[in-house]
Amino acid sequence: MLISYNWLKDYIDFDNSAGEIAEILTMSGLEVESFNRQDNGDVIMELNVTPNRADCLSVIGVARDVAAILKKTLKLPETGDFGNATDTGFKVEIIDAALCHRYCGIVISGVKVTPSPEWMRDRLEHSGIRPINNIVDITNYVLLEFGQPLHAFDLSRLKGNKIIVKAADRPQMIATLDGIERTVAAGTLLICDADGPVALAGVMGGKDSAVTETTTDILLESAWFSPASIRVTSKLTGLRSESSFRFERTTDIDGVKNAALRAASLMAAHSGGLISEVIDNYPNRYAARPIAMSCENVQKLLGVKIPEGQIVDILSRLGFTVERLPQNLLITPPSFRRDIELEADLIEEIARIYGYNNIPAVMPQLSLAINNVSDKHKKLAELRHSLRYAGFTETINYSFTSKDDLTLLNIPEGDQRRAAVTVKNPLQKDYNILRTFLLPSLLKNLKHNIAVGAKEVNIYEIGTVFFDTGDEFPKERLKLAVLSYSGKGKRLYNEPASQFYSMKGLLETISSVNYELRQSNEAFLDDGQSADICIGGGNEKVGFLGQVSAEIAARLDMIVDRPEIAVLEMFIEHEETKPMFKTSIITKYPPIERDIAIVVDDSCQSCDIINLIKDKRLDPGRLVEFVEIFDLYKGKNIPDGKKSLAYHIVYRSKERTLLESEVDALHAEIVNHVIGKTGGALRA
Repeated sequence: MLISYNWLKDYIDFDNSAGEIAEILTMSGLEVESFNRQDNGDVIMELNVTPNRADCLSVIGVARDVAAILKKTLKLPETGDFGNATDTGFKVEIIDAALCHRYCGIVISGVKVTPSPEWMRDRLEHSGIRPINNIVDITNYVLLEFGQPLHAFDLSRLKGNKIIVKAADRPQMIATLDGIERTVAAGTLLICDADGPVALAGVMGGKDSAVTETTTDILLESAWFSPASIRVTSKLTGLRSESSFRFERTTDIDGVKNAALRAASLMAAHSGGLISEVIDNYPNRYAARPIAMSCENVQKLLGVKIPEGQIVDILSRLGFTVERLPQNLLITPPSFRRDIELEADLIEEIARIYGYNNIPAVMPQLSLAINNVSDKHKKLAELRHSLRYAGFTETINYSFTSKDDLTLLNIPEGDQRRAAVTVKNPLQKDYNILRTFLLPSLLKNLKHNIAVGAKEVNIYEIGTVFFDTGDEFPKERLKLAVLSYSGKGKRLYNEPASQFYSMKGLLETISSVNYELRQSNEAFLDDGQSADICIGGGNEKVGFLGQVSAEIAARLDMIVDRPEIAVLEMFIEHEETKPMFKTSIITKYPPIERDIAIVVDDSCQSCDIINLIKDKRLDPGRLVEFVEIFDLYKGKNIPDGKKSLAYHIVYRSKERTLLESEVDALHAEIVNHVIGKTGGALRA
């Protein structure tokens, strides 16, 4: 905003230089970005007015702050007294009072439209407004002076001797002052006469009712319009004006009539007009809400003790009403300071006028406290640490997704992941549900990374998923999802194991729970390289791991052929905090190794056989140190419906050297136990 140094002096008696005033304003929160000296010696300052200080979009508003800081009296201009104006029969009707809280109209007769006086034209030009004629210039002059937008209608062009303020009930056409025919949407606040719209309320007047050189009678409009309504109108029409800029930030509703009277006085003086009638329709009266403030809180927040009398003086100079109560002060903000809503807002005002430079710089006193981190946060921190150590990068995705993502991965109807919560007001049409699992987001991350040239992608996400259970609020659960992709290319070392086994190894590395892996029927995973992650003896599925099937990989439409993608996803409520590294004493006693190959039914799960081998009832001395499957065979010499599973078992004691005979006995007992429970047979 541009403001004249000389114009400020109309309202305050001060001897400070322009530079000193610029410093005062900047230190009070109204930053002066630059100032330029004009040919007539006047200095024009450019102010950066923050959105909350709508009161300072006027010369008087800025002068009020300067007067408060300098402890000077603010002198307001004469507005005139037109109490004896006659009744012309002109009416103002407000239909949509929620959008127009007050409308003041003044009928001025016998005006003569001429150029404005030179001093007024100079002030308008220095403020960035082009002079037009005395009537229009006066409305702009008072807009700059009071911050209250005004508009002058040619009274002879208004039909029905009345003004109607209402929202459009349907799209309508209006020719605005810039000569453009505009269609305005239903709901747009309009100023109408008996025939239709004559102005876009708070934004721009209509061409057909504009003041011209032949105008003799005018209706002067001064009103308070809803900021939200004006903001919508300005955005939809693409029109920005000095008026809409102020209305969008809220004007002073109690100053509506005073601004109109000030403009009427100037018109009477500079156009020869006669004030015929003053109409003030005020259906929604403004009542400020008092705010309680403690002087102790002023000291707590600012770090300096300001006497109560000085606090009262500062707020009074800013136009606040102050009432002293036994325990605190009750402060009522003026109508031009609607931005003041909290005690902290009042304390900020005190600090501005007291002077930030008068508040001493003091090192804050800090008390040390033990950082009590919850077990949940410990667990997640350790999990993230483990994944980072394993070479994975964390991703963070939105919780919104699309039902198309579920269809892409062949998630069947009736699956828990189809019980998604629908978002009533989605940010995007295609992202209208809350996610029930994390894999779709990681696949999109993968596609983006490959598109920008990544050859390897190792990522993970820890996030909340949501399920619609029919209750008032959705069920929330925490999940971990991991994705690993390695493109084909020249390498120094080749990894012999498939990505499925690498992902299985990752699960064993990061998990603190003894999971069981069972055959998976996830439709998006490869049948031969996938497993469900189960707990509770295999009765509860908490996730899955495996390689994304070729069919699904092709659907992802990536720029690489047959991408191999390994994934893991599971609920992690069952996980406990697990240290990144474990240390144990390396036993000095040698191991004894044995293998077992057993032919069992196809339906037999490998994890069940491993559990049978590890049965503590057979091995009370905990001599079975390690078990792993190393071969799966189906084919020649194996009957249909059967398969051969081979396991490697390591026996070792931490206390002594084992005898071959005792290991043979334990091994034979384990073999018989496995055969008896599975109905299998040793492979010849």
